[in-house]
Amino acid sequence: MLKELNENGNFKASLFATSTGLVLASQKSQTIDETIIAAMASLLSDAAYRVADEMQLSRMEMLKIRYQKEYIMCRNIVVSPDGTQFLLAVFGTPPESQDIEKYYDQLLDWAVENSLPDLKKLTSI
Repeated sequence: MLKELNENGNFKASLFATSTGLVLASQKSQTIDETIIAAMASLLSDAAYRVADEMQLSRMEMLKIRYQKEYIMCRNIVVSPDGTQFLLAVFGTPPESQDIEKYYDQLLDWAVENSLPDLKKLTSI
């Protein structure tokens, strides 16, 4: 699934991780360290949760960080009523238009939807 996600989105890396940053699966080029991406996604997700708690906001769903030449999207995946969550993170180049950004969002929706059964199984282990 991650390979297909990278190919369709032209991403350099994609991964599933626990909320603490442990990489569960990744698909990446050899020059990318998935542990750094997972750790960063975990840190950003944790910060977003703290802000939401302080400001009484709803649950964070997605983070997007746009650099001049890079783009990171992180999707929070809640898989159980007790709040067990995982992260899906992708790394690539910034979208050239709003239509491409919407396409990226749709790709991540597809990946989350198709990964939910396997991620739910992981919570029962």
